[in-house]
Amino acid sequence: MPARIAVSLALLALTLTACVAVNPQKSQNEKASAVNVQLGIGYLQQNNMELASEKLNKALQQDPNSAPAHNAYAILQERLLQLDKAEYHYQRATELDRKDAQAANNYGAFLCKNGREVESEKYFLRALDNPLYNTPEYAYTNAALCLLKVDRNVRAKEYLRKALAAKSEFAPALLAMGDLLHEEGQYQAAKIYLDRYHLVARPSARSLWLAIRNELELGGEVEVNKLARQLESDFPDSDEYRSWLGIQ
Repeated sequence: MPARIAVSLALLALTLTACVAVNPQKSQNEKASAVNVQLGIGYLQQNNMELASEKLNKALQQDPNSAPAHNAYAILQERLLQLDKAEYHYQRATELDRKDAQAANNYGAFLCKNGREVESEKYFLRALDNPLYNTPEYAYTNAALCLLKVDRNVRAKEYLRKALAAKSEFAPALLAMGDLLHEEGQYQAAKIYLDRYHLVARPSARSLWLAIRNELELGGEVEVNKLARQLESDFPDSDEYRSWLGIQ
C-alpha cells in the first residue's frame, strides 16, 4: 500500500477507557484491581510509564483474569516496544473476555502494524460483533486500512462505507476513502470525500496535497490555487509543499 493511504493506525487504536466498571459483586481483590486499572490508564494517558507500570502490575497481581488489566498492560508494553509481552497480554485480554471490543480492536491493530494484516481482520470483526461497542467506526476504519496494505481494496472500501455509516463525519475514514478513490481514478467522487474531510477536520499537509493533486486531475485551477496558498501558509516547511513547488 502506498504510504499516502496509510492513515496512522496509532490514531485509531490503543484506545483506553479510564472508567473501568467496579462491580460491587466482585471480590475485594477484583475491585482493587479495577481501581488500579483506572489509575494505570490515567498514568498512561499522562505518558508516565513508570507509575502506569506499577499500577497495572498490581492490578494483574490482584486479578490475573482481568481482561481490562491485560489490555492496558499490553498497551503499556507496546509503547515500551516490548512486543512479545504486548502480544501475550493482548491475547490474554481477548481470551478472557471475547466481548471486550476495545481489546479486540487494539489487538487487531497490533497485528496489522506488525505485518499480520490478514490475521488482524478477525479481531476487528470480533470488536464489531459486540452490539454495545460504541465506536464501531474505529474498527471498520482499522480493518479497511489494514486490508489496503495487502491490496484488498474492494473489501477495504466496504469497511470504509460502514465506518461512515456509523459516523458520517469520521475524519480518518473520509480521508482514506478520498485517497482510495483518487488512486482508482475516481476524481470527482474523491473530491466529495476530501471536501467533507476538510469541513470536519483541520487540514494537514497530506490532505491538502492530496486535494491539490485531485483538483489537478479535474482541471480545477481556481481550487488548486486556493489549496496551494493554504499549503504554503500552513505548512511551508513540509515535504508536500516542496512537492508542489517541484511541479511549478
